[in-house]
Amino acid sequence: MKSFRSSLSLVCLALALLPLTGCGRKARTEFPPPAVEPIAARLDDDLRVLRIEVEKLAGFVGGLYHRRAELVAKADQSKYVFSPNGSFYKPVDDGGAALWISAVVPITETAREVAYLTEPVDAELMRICREFPAVSQAYYNDRHSMNRIYPWFDTVAQYPPRMNIPEFNFYYLADAAHNPGRGGVWVPEPYVDPAGRGWMVSTIAPVYVDGALEGVPGLDITIATLVEHYFSRLDRAIAIVSAEGVLVAATESAIQHLEMPPLKDHKYLETVKLDTFKPDEYNVLKSTNRNVRTMARRLLTDGAESAPVQLAGTEHMVYAARVHELGWTVIEVVPN
Repeated sequence: MKSFRSSLSLVCLALALLPLTGCGRKARTEFPPPAVEPIAARLDDDLRVLRIEVEKLAGFVGGLYHRRAELVAKADQSKYVFSPNGSFYKPVDDGGAALWISAVVPITETAREVAYLTEPVDAELMRICREFPAVSQAYYNDRHSMNRIYPWFDTVAQYPPRMNIPEFNFYYLADAAHNPGRGGVWVPEPYVDPAGRGWMVSTIAPVYVDGALEGVPGLDITIATLVEHYFSRLDRAIAIVSAEGVLVAATESAIQHLEMPPLKDHKYLETVKLDTFKPDEYNVLKSTNRNVRTMARRLLTDGAESAPVQLAGTEHMVYAARVHELGWTVIEVVPN
């Protein structure tokens, strides 16, 4: 299996080797052919690899519950303590993952045992972050609002003491109501990470033990990473747009053409809010520019592969290609 880094290098190669004429399109001498198709295809491939990886992680975690007594007995329970605010956590960075249990419900012995029995997960979280550089953090959340997450950080300082993890989209989107197939799924709408890493998307998978949902492991990819790996060296007006029209990532040129405000990173400065998404001002379907709204509807709602649009008094063509893993669309604004 190719690594995410190796796959990303192929994007650059694919872009460099693009022919001067696109498939079924007339050659244009004044502007290079649209780059959306190779970007979307490679992004799809890379994200599929990560979804499969989180499914494997869920299988690994599920197996630990069947070794509960053995693993609890082997764990170094002295590493974990109660904080002054009532949460249960690992205060010292020992090179592995951080561990935190919210005080939103009584922290019973059963809940603490999950912290002990999941210690072997650390090695898997570390391996995934090492092998897939696009993954900013890997974690396992359980139904007791326990969070085991790598890389380590000061969880007591970052998390509010009574955060209810199962109420977040990166948990409940894996439950039976939202994910009856029980495989890996994506949290496709960008949200603000409670751990402080800014805007991101996640792939998650459920862990069922004896038919009951015990927890949800996840892998996070920051929007900044997408921009860095796919757009930072492109001097073209290219953007990724979610199925709902939210601008996920974009080059500066695309932002200017679409008359969107600059995309800024976001980190929590106050208590974590549930499901914090990008505001409507970043939604092309809700743009204040009627021409942009019309173009966006043709591409995102009607499924067209291209659409003309007048921007700042100049005619442009916008090309689109789908990223099926997340229901996203890669678009490029090209002057006529």
